[in-house]
Amino acid sequence: MAISITVITTASRARRFLQTDAASVEQILESLKRSSQIFAGKPLIVGSAGQTEVFSPGSIACVEIEASRDLNAYVPTSQNLTLTALTPEQVGMPFTGATDGEHVRARIDFFFTGGHVLHTRAEGVRKAALAERLMNLTSLFERPVISYHLAQGGIGLMNPQAMTRFLISPGVPDLPRDAWLADSV
Repeated sequence: MAISITVITTASRARRFLQTDAASVEQILESLKRSSQIFAGKPLIVGSAGQTEVFSPGSIACVEIEASRDLNAYVPTSQNLTLTALTPEQVGMPFTGATDGEHVRARIDFFFTGGHVLHTRAEGVRKAALAERLMNLTSLFERPVISYHLAQGGIGLMNPQAMTRFLISPGVPDLPRDAWLADSV
């Protein structure tokens, strides 16, 4: 099995790497089980016989690993929401989100320092308690990592510390009391 690794920096640069050796692939995938630490502490080092590249953890916006097999067992879950990156074709298409009882479907665009934007579709179960829904909304910046699925197969990891904002469409019906109510112009 081969994997393709893309490291997207806060300078809005994407570096791609390929690994085809089965033992090396397993080592990389096993390290994903500690992915909550990927953006804190030690630098991310990607090396080969030809070169070694070292990334400052604070300057990484996202890491994406494309694979033909399911990688969900290697990364933390996104609690009650499943995020899936949109393809360029899907980004331009109209999106209709909804809250149907306890199910929610929304589009969330994540914006990062340096200009990188990650467009996602979010689907999941709406928390019953208002306090839990508000906590999910306001705590994204405090998480060590946010995982998402790639449309072509594989997983991605977002660095919330490199995130500048996120946009949820349609708007969230339950906002904190101190939220500013205004329309975008």
